[in-house]
Amino acid sequence: MRKKILKIVLYVVLIFAIVLFGLYGYAYYVMNYKFVPENKYTHSAEYINPETALLNEGFEVCDEDFIIQYYNPQRATYSKEKNGLRNFILSNYKNNNFTDSGYLNIRFVINCKGLAGRYVIHENNLDLEPTSFNKDLVDQLFDLTTQLKEWNPNYTHDAFRDSYMYISYRIEHGEITEILP
Repeated sequence: MRKKILKIVLYVVLIFAIVLFGLYGYAYYVMNYKFVPENKYTHSAEYINPETALLNEGFEVCDEDFIIQYYNPQRATYSKEKNGLRNFILSNYKNNNFTDSGYLNIRFVINCKGLAGRYVIHENNLDLEPTSFNKDLVDQLFDLTTQLKEWNPNYTHDAFRDSYMYISYRIEHGEITEILP
């Protein structure tokens, strides 16, 4: 009788162990493989492709493999600071009866010498959904942004470094209401 009870207990433990290992294996699969895209990403999200970027001709970075994020504590800044940038943009921008509202984001790279290049433009409505603005408005703000020539490059790891940067214009009915960052 005792052998029979021991046999039943061993079967229950064995079945419990098999179920436990099965659940562990399924959880491992879900966590490590199920949601991993089949095509591996070759670049990080902020990467700007030099082949498709605007105003990239003649622009050189110091280290193609080490471009610092824009949110780095010692990030690149405009030489005349935020107010100088804001004053330049607002004093030169002309609202030619534009009715657009949303965010016009211009991303770019500032190299280790403080020069800007590799521009990319993103247009979103106020709900951050992709949209298209009036071409003249986009061209005007892109032109004004590219006129900002005097940048302080990022200084980290004891050297000046290339870094990503962005300027985001919040536009409401054709008027610039905010400039970020």
